[in-house]
Amino acid sequence: MADSPIPEEPQWEEDVVEDKVRAWTGTDGKILEAEFVTVIGDKAVLKDASGRQRKIPLSRLSDEDRLFIELAKPPKFNIGFSKKSSKRTLDEGPFVMDSRWLPRIYDYVFGAKLKQTSVGEYNHELHVELFVVGEEIDGDNYILLDRQESSFTPTKDNGRFHELYGDKVMLEVRDWSFFADMYRGEKYGGYLVVVTDSRGEIIDYGASHKWLLGLLGTLREFPLGKHFDKTGTRTYPPSLNCWY
Repeated sequence: MADSPIPEEPQWEEDVVEDKVRAWTGTDGKILEAEFVTVIGDKAVLKDASGRQRKIPLSRLSDEDRLFIELAKPPKFNIGFSKKSSKRTLDEGPFVMDSRWLPRIYDYVFGAKLKQTSVGEYNHELHVELFVVGEEIDGDNYILLDRQESSFTPTKDNGRFHELYGDKVMLEVRDWSFFADMYRGEKYGGYLVVVTDSRGEIIDYGASHKWLLGLLGTLREFPLGKHFDKTGTRTYPPSLNCWY
């Protein structure tokens, strides 16, 4: 009688990596409902409904199951954020009586750098998304300044390193302090970098503020340059209220 592709094995004490029970299919068509625990050498360790852990040769699992195991062990990254800026002032026009009325312009280029820190090969494409938000000066809302995305596979050839940069983003600041004791405009407010696998599952992220991750779905669809609050609700720029 041929060996079963899902033989019984002694217990193996390991932390469960994936706690979802799924159907595992052997090369002979037999199915086992179990949780994935880990990989030891060339064998997968699965925990069945009774709590028994079994070591199963990877070669005796279906292609789909082997892919699941590969994706269940994603790489970890050191995620860095970069912002380069320069300052300029708009040229005075013929009708500008006081240069203090002229807005100051800050040109930014935002980017992200990812370097794999975990050991091991991962031969699957990853998707990287970068979101940058600004804050309204003397206001209480945020602006989606930039949104970029790219894909890469961490390999030895690219040093398991990836970077992406956006286009130039212009922020404007107006000085009203000479008659209204306030400034108006936008400033840099934070960033979110998300790494997802081929299933669309988040495997790693970096953020200046954790609440931005909770707005991921909103940030993916939100119009660039528009204002929102911490709940992701669309808002409008604050109006200038002054007396002079």
